[in-house]
Amino acid sequence: MKNGRGKFFVFVGLVIVVLGVSGFRVVGHAAEKDGMLEKYSGAIPHIFFHSLIVYPQKAAADKKHFRLYRNDMITVERFKTILEEFYNNNFVLIDSRLLYSVDAQGKVRKADVYVPKGKKPFVLSVDDLSYYSFMKDGGFANKLVLDKGVVKTEVITPEGKTIVTDDGDVIPIVDRFIKEHPDFSLNGAKGIIAATGFEGILGYRTQLAGDKGKREKDLVMPVVDALKKSGWIFASHSYGHQANFTYATIAAGTLAEDIQLWKDQVEPLVGPTNIFIGPFGQTFREGDPRRTQLINAGFHVLYRVGADDYIKYYDNYVIMDRINIDGYRLRNSPNRLFRLFGWWL
Repeated sequence: MKNGRGKFFVFVGLVIVVLGVSGFRVVGHAAEKDGMLEKYSGAIPHIFFHSLIVYPQKAAADKKHFRLYRNDMITVERFKTILEEFYNNNFVLIDSRLLYSVDAQGKVRKADVYVPKGKKPFVLSVDDLSYYSFMKDGGFANKLVLDKGVVKTEVITPEGKTIVTDDGDVIPIVDRFIKEHPDFSLNGAKGIIAATGFEGILGYRTQLAGDKGKREKDLVMPVVDALKKSGWIFASHSYGHQANFTYATIAAGTLAEDIQLWKDQVEPLVGPTNIFIGPFGQTFREGDPRRTQLINAGFHVLYRVGADDYIKYYDNYVIMDRINIDGYRLRNSPNRLFRLFGWWL
């Protein structure tokens, strides 16, 4: 995969920052000198979510999938509370690409991060934003749609009525929260959308062949464009999210096919990316030829799963852990999250 849009150059000490609450536009060391920004040297957590449960009663009624929902998802109301806690604890959302630079040869360098004084940066991502068919009766949104140019969610109520709302999933909720609290985001940064492709993207069945697939692609493109313009970025979450990623049993040939499918069917919709978010957190071990496959395919940024703010820079890639905030984590190890949003759990 060509680096394309994923070539995001961050020059140390030359970070242009917009402070939403003040309206000032300042640059790198000048901002640091004026006391508006400061170089940040602490840990930078990366948190992630799956689609949010809008109607818990519908999720509970879906007996076949309820265990999955209970473990991997949280409700809209819980997510809103978490955002409030992050804001109250002085976190500021940043573009993940501020953490590194990637040059034309794929060489990776750690970058300095500057944030408003007293703020702590964090990164946000959303996994599997395809609104898979199995979730149809689980109380989730149905797809992302545009409403007067703004990305919102299409939701089917328990009564069977289709409505459009900005309250149905992570994307519109974060967008609205930042609009109400502009100092919660640095430069208007949002988060990373980890896209698969085997059932399309964003609720559109772009994987279909023929006229149906073309129609779905035509419908999703304005939504993708609006997301990117508003600060969201896309990553590969593999094409098929196959179970053989779980314990690294996927064969090199199968991985190559999956990478090619993503490049052929998803990249033309969302644009090039150098970010790979491992299915089930799988990015393979250091020295594993399959990790080399990902890097050679242009994925110089690899995200896995972990709760310790781990990040390591290599010569031609960077690897970072993401903290799953889901039902399983909240029930079984909430103490790992206290440092992020406190006692209320």
